[in-house]
Parts: sequence; C-alpha cells; structure tokens
Amino acid sequence: MTSNEIRLNYYLDETCVLCDTEATSRDELLELMVGALHRKYKGFERDDVVKAVIERELQCPTVLASGLALPHARLAEISSPVLAVATSAKGIDFEAPDEDPVQVVVLILTPKSDPGAYLRLMASLSKLLNNKPVIKRLCVATSAREVYGIITEGAENITVKLNAESVMDCNPVVLDESNTLSDAIKAFCAHQVMDIPIVDEEGDLRGTIAIEDLLRQSLPQHLLWMEDLSPIENFEPFAEVLRKDEETKIADFMHDEYVSVKPDIPAIQLAKIFLMKNVRQIQVVDGRHFLGVVNLHSFNAQIFWA
Repeated sequence: MTSNEIRLNYYLDETCVLCDTEATSRDELLELMVGALHRKYKGFERDDVVKAVIERELQCPTVLASGLALPHARLAEISSPVLAVATSAKGIDFEAPDEDPVQVVVLILTPKSDPGAYLRLMASLSKLLNNKPVIKRLCVATSAREVYGIITEGAENITVKLNAESVMDCNPVVLDESNTLSDAIKAFCAHQVMDIPIVDEEGDLRGTIAIEDLLRQSLPQHLLWMEDLSPIENFEPFAEVLRKDEETKIADFMHDEYVSVKPDIPAIQLAKIFLMKNVRQIQVVDGRHFLGVVNLHSFNAQIFWA
C-alpha cells in the first residue's frame, strides 16, 4: 500500500460500529463513540478525548452537506489512526448552522505525530460517503456488520492525494453579480466570514469582496487622508452608504484580481501561497468555473488542530 492509498478496514473494527444509535444529541453520541474506541484500544483517557472532540465541534463543526459528520481529535497516546462509525435513521442535531440532522458520523482519532493522517482519512471518507445513495444504504442497515461491510467494501484501495480539492470548502458563502451591497452586508454579518467569492449565472468566478470593502465603500478617499476624524461624530458617511445599500450592486466594487489554484495543486503548496501572497482565501477553480475555497483559518485548523 502506497502513502496515497487508504484501506478503511485497517482503521475500523466492527465492534466500533453503532448501527441506528439511540443517542438523541451530538454530545451523547460522541461519548458513546469514544467509549467504543476506548473499550477496543485503551491507551487514552476517555473523558479527555470526549471533551476534546466536543470542543472541536463547538469551534468548527465537521458536518458535510450530505448529512455526514467527521468529528476528530489528535492524540499523543496513539500510534495509528482509529475510526468509529455511527448511523441514525432519524438523524442527530449536530448543532451546525444551516445544516440538516446528521445520519452518518465517523469519529476519527489520529496520532499527534502524523498531521496528514486526518486529512487523508477525511478525503477518503468524503470520497466514499459524500453521496446520498451510500448514506441511505447505511441508514437502512440493520446490523453493525452490515454497516461495516458498506464502509469497507470497495474501499480496499482508495487513492487519496492531499490537494486543494481535498481540503477546500465545497459549499462556501457566495454571492451573485446581481446581488447588492445590502446582500453583502447580511452575508458578512450572518455567516461571520471575511471574504466572499462572486460568481455569475454559469457558476464562473467573477471576483471577490472582502469585509474591508464595506468600510472602504463608506469612507471616501479624502477622509482617509485626514489626521483627525473627530468632527464626524455619528458615522455620517456610513449612513449615506446605507441609504443606497439596496441600489448598489456588488459588481460595482468587487475585485477581479484574486488568488486562484487548480483543484489538483498539492495541499502543501497552499501553505506557501498563504504566506507569499498574504491572503486569507484561495479560490479553487477549473478554468473559470468556481469549485470552492480554501480559507486560511480552516486550513490551519485542518493542519494543526483538525
């Protein structure tokens, strides 16, 4: 087996499969899954791992759009990755904003000494499970053995390359050229993002806008040259912009210069781009067609914390 090949049966034992779990909450389920791994493998503090996994989910939920969650923790006490799987026909609220209840959960514990292990397993599991037919098969399975078989069948030799496609966000916040400044304000504030790609009707990337652009729209250039802005007591320039926020098209102030990469670029190359280009977000495109984004924050989380 090469370093790019993943065999899920190497890391998953049938005793660590919870078929149609009766857990009703995210935290209860994670306790059960960590408990199953602890009974099988020992060597780590159960309560500490439960706390670490839940804390990770609170900071950055690992829910994918298809009803799949891949919670994770890195442990100094283990030498190789281990997995636990849980299914729920009725679904479990993983408390992720704007996401449906999760029906399939794969808990990934990896060695702290191998920062790429989580990324390889995440990419492999996403490739296998990020489609509705497989999720449906898992949800109607009636035994742990059946779930184990679905997870490991055809997965004996999944080739995974750590590239931009494997670490990008496939469903980021995006806006259309026809959206307005009002739409942009709502998107920035509601989703707490710093940068937003702008696409056209065909799904091609047209440009980007950043959170700073909201301020730039409100402060004319001559004000930026003024040493003392104390005479402006009530944000009058901002009020003027807000009066026109539903008329101002984001196409009028978006940036058509941005940093983009192809989906097959090695993931480590992204680290260099973040440092050399001093950007927060890298656009992933196929030609001009928009595929997703890699954000500096989430990229660092996947590498150092996951």
